[in-house]
Amino acid sequence: MKGTLKTALGDIGRGKTAPCYLIYGDEDYLVEDATNRIIDGILPPNQKDLNLFHLEGEDEDIDAICNSLLTPPLIPGKKVVLVRNTRLFHSKASSADVIKEITSNIEKEPSRAARAFTSLLKMAGWSIEDLKDGQWKKISDADWKSATGGAAETDREKWLPRMIDLCDRLKITGGGKRKDTDRLENVLKDGIPDGNCLIMTAGAADKRKRLFKTITDVGVVLSFSKSRNESGQKGLFMDTVKASLVKKGKKLTPDALLALGEKTGRDLRDSLKEIEKLIAYVGDRETIDRNDIDAVVKKTAEDSVFDLTSAIVEKNAGKALQTLQQLFDQEVNHILILAMIAREVRLLLQGNTIIESGEIPAFRSGIDYGTFQARIYPSVKNLVDKYGRKGKWLATQHPYVIYKTFRSAGRFSREELIGYMKRLADLDLALKSSGIDSELALKRLIIGMCRQ
Repeated sequence: MKGTLKTALGDIGRGKTAPCYLIYGDEDYLVEDATNRIIDGILPPNQKDLNLFHLEGEDEDIDAICNSLLTPPLIPGKKVVLVRNTRLFHSKASSADVIKEITSNIEKEPSRAARAFTSLLKMAGWSIEDLKDGQWKKISDADWKSATGGAAETDREKWLPRMIDLCDRLKITGGGKRKDTDRLENVLKDGIPDGNCLIMTAGAADKRKRLFKTITDVGVVLSFSKSRNESGQKGLFMDTVKASLVKKGKKLTPDALLALGEKTGRDLRDSLKEIEKLIAYVGDRETIDRNDIDAVVKKTAEDSVFDLTSAIVEKNAGKALQTLQQLFDQEVNHILILAMIAREVRLLLQGNTIIESGEIPAFRSGIDYGTFQARIYPSVKNLVDKYGRKGKWLATQHPYVIYKTFRSAGRFSREELIGYMKRLADLDLALKSSGIDSELALKRLIIGMCRQ
């Protein structure tokens, strides 16, 4: 059935979990938020490690999904099979949405654009090999419309060759005919083991697909689409931002809320990302004002530095080098870039040391922020009382900064981080005392840090 998140969560709270949920729409943040809240409602925190199974939707491995659904959980209790960003509900009727996803993410999220591109190829019945070496130019307008269900041209000569090149560089192969969903439909109709649950998320869904109708009949369908009118967008933006701030004990002044909306275009994901930075920026202060917005949100260079350090932590060399080039283009001082990288490494080393010290409860990378605040952060605060507040110590940072650092620290060994600190110190001295090529030196540093 089609429902609302409130109704779905209420049913789950009363012990009436549906066998399957489809959560879809172009409002990414709301889709993700609804997914996480439903999972939290079904699975207790201590069961998530063993009874929550993630499957990549882009692969569309129907057999893997079905086999996981039909298998009992590893420990007694409920089991959730989560398939994010599935393309199983796409059809030629949704080609325009998929093309929009491609063109809007080529720059900011290339991997997401590539996944959407392979989905488009499957709908059209093409493979990447079919389009390489300029073969895409041979597609006539009539063939394009036929293969994509009449999708608008959208200047395909501008983005299509770029996507082919991107997939080639990322070594992504795909396209061709997709598997049908008959087996999954039959499994859902016949009934899955009691306590097992399938959750699927999608950016777009063709309601005429048999799988969509099956989930509507036996499960729950939740749709989160961006409002097409100004008042609706504004209301959703204000409600979402305020709710997020309340959870973190913060609030925005009216003019600060207006300024944030203007700078982010009221995009929920971008707005919540800025909120995280603002919370870290104001520290213990409860109210975020217009001056804070001006100090944090408008500084695109600082945003790029934030993205750079995040990419390094994720060991994503391609994204890190791309962001570094953006900083060069913005003429950000290379010493500032190096200092921000050094700050991140210093915090990671401190996080690694605190986790290994045994002075706080055991920390797992998959722990959610609420659990961290309740179970682990009080012990971190005690370290401040024990060792003092001198310097830019991790334990004196905002709880969310500590949480994010702890989650990332496990990706590096203590010896690795100490080695990075020495390299950073040596490079800092070289940049300040010699005529080395600063751009080349920073690129080499980042490639080394991102090496797996």
